[in-house]
Amino acid sequence: MRKNAWVICCCTAVLAAFGTFFRWLQDQVCFEAETGLAVRGSIWPYAVALMIVIAAVVLAVVCFRMKNQPHTSFPDSLPAAFAAAPRVRTIGGVVLGALLAVGGAWLMISSGTLSSPGLQRVLAALTIMTGAPIVLLVFWLIVSYKVNIINPTISAYAVEILALCAALIAFYELAGFAYGRPKATRSIFWSQFAAFLCITALPDDRTGGQQLMLAAIAGMLLFQSYLTASNIRPAVSGPVDGAQ
Repeated sequence: MRKNAWVICCCTAVLAAFGTFFRWLQDQVCFEAETGLAVRGSIWPYAVALMIVIAAVVLAVVCFRMKNQPHTSFPDSLPAAFAAAPRVRTIGGVVLGALLAVGGAWLMISSGTLSSPGLQRVLAALTIMTGAPIVLLVFWLIVSYKVNIINPTISAYAVEILALCAALIAFYELAGFAYGRPKATRSIFWSQFAAFLCITALPDDRTGGQQLMLAAIAGMLLFQSYLTASNIRPAVSGPVDGAQ
């Protein structure tokens, strides 16, 4: 159902546009320039939090309504979920993989000027060499925690933490296709929601390499969920319950 795939991705794009704008406004006016502490009384932290809740609800409704459509066949394996023209898969995979690798190389080059440079170099190396995004995201969470542990302003890095956690869940759900536990609608929802959070986190202050890495991960999540949604098709003999 390619139409549904486009509708879901367009919903995420619109929600991410609002989320990014609200997050940018929060970064501009809600933190003191000298100390980085949060300014009390601002509405923008609440606007960002509300936008995240709205995005979760809207994407849940859009994604999970597919599960209730009668006589629908859901992909039950990784090849079935990623079925597409070879050129589409190749271009999408190569471009997004290259962006992620370039981001890792950029982070490696600039790591000497960052806090916890040793951890940053390991993160960069994992980004360039590993083919396991779950390992990359777990280590990125560790690096983010280490870097921000002394920062008393939780709202300054909360969106990044949420984005990394959601992306980790999204890739975990995707792994279910390879291990005989496919849940197509859950995989699509978490991929779209994680992509929304990754894009919303882009206005935050971080190195250019990490920005490119975050954008590449958002692109991967959108691409994989688009392919999965495109391969939900009308069934001849009713829905495939195990893949929903």
